[in-house]
Amino acid sequence: MEYLFGPVLSRRLGLSMGVDLLRHKTCNMDCIYCELGRTGCLSCRRERFVPLQELLQEIREKRNEPFDYLTFAGSGEPTLSQDLGRAVAFAKRTVSAPVAVITNSSLLVSPAVRREVAAADVVLPSLDAASPAVFQKIDRPAQGLKIEEIIQGIKQFRREFSGEIWLEVMLVAGINDHEADLIARVAESTEPDRIQLNTVIRRPAEPVLPLSEEEMLRMLEIFPGAELIPDWDWRVPADISKRILESLSSTLCTLEEICRLHHLSSIDAIKYCKILENDGLITRRIIEGKLCFQSSKDRAAETEQAAEK
Repeated sequence: MEYLFGPVLSRRLGLSMGVDLLRHKTCNMDCIYCELGRTGCLSCRRERFVPLQELLQEIREKRNEPFDYLTFAGSGEPTLSQDLGRAVAFAKRTVSAPVAVITNSSLLVSPAVRREVAAADVVLPSLDAASPAVFQKIDRPAQGLKIEEIIQGIKQFRREFSGEIWLEVMLVAGINDHEADLIARVAESTEPDRIQLNTVIRRPAEPVLPLSEEEMLRMLEIFPGAELIPDWDWRVPADISKRILESLSSTLCTLEEICRLHHLSSIDAIKYCKILENDGLITRRIIEGKLCFQSSKDRAAETEQAAEK
């Protein structure tokens, strides 16, 4: 697959099949915290970046695979693609899973972009600043983008969109944490269904620092009702790792079964399976249209047995 990737295990969206409509790192912001590095093409111009029919064919081919969301995100700002509306509309007709769009909110000032994005089921916009000075410092936008207009765009989108809005606020130490009160008031005024607080965990584009877990917990007093979504502790507790690996040594399990067997929340089960998979201890398989996990040893044994036959 050239334009679809995954499915990946996501703490926000569960099992997410990604769709990338862009050339790598094409964006209208050059955020200092971006895990993809510096923006290679900084532009506000909407263009066609990939062959639309080829992308739609990949969506068609993946439509029966198990995933919780088909997510338009990828390697930059998806609303820069002129094909976003057609791709989302096609996905809604073709895929049974809900469709999500992750956006930096910048082009929600456009009525046309709002209409295209509103075809999704869930939209995940971001808001990192409430003042022009901090906006310039953290998001390093392309010329012409103004935070006041972006905030109004999010508010207008809320009035027009009947689906769910999960607003992400990325907090960076010494950059925007000092105006958290102002960001919180603005975020609340956009009336999202969820406010999700994040901080720098993966390697950022610039050498900026995260807020500590204790500092993020204090942010919940400023953002009442918000959720914390960073992964500070990227490990599986030894007892849970042992139990999961033991259960997968004798049978295949879905994520739902892993949750039930080990009394885990969906978020924790996703995190632990992601770590164990990255460490090569478990593998994934699709059985009768369902994503299942099993121990790597069992999969290796099956491969050897098949080779001998």
